[in-house]
Amino acid sequence: MAKITIGLASALIILGLLSWMLTGRSSATALIPSGFGVTLALAGAVATIERCRKHALHFAAAISVLGIVGSLQRALPTTISGGELRVATASQLLMAAFLSCFLVLLIRSFILARSLK
Repeated sequence: MAKITIGLASALIILGLLSWMLTGRSSATALIPSGFGVTLALAGAVATIERCRKHALHFAAAISVLGIVGSLQRALPTTISGGELRVATASQLLMAAFLSCFLVLLIRSFILARSLK
């Protein structure tokens, strides 16, 4: 899971940078996915150490939950009201989708690790 965490982190960093560029580099909040990506990359790097893996991946799961809730809190009202789909809203929805898939993978790996004991 450490490599998957680092891969997802790279995708979030790219998403943040692309949304920042597409918004004309005027909004620093467009870089929020990149901030989550850097945090998850650090967790993935720590997860490569065997004795730290469990804690690092649980930290990554917590960060994912925060990212999902935070991005959906902002994107869903705009989407539900039928507002215009802007770069910011699309970026928030993509971030929520990436993190949701990642969280499912993490939970499955936790269940698998628990059943192997």
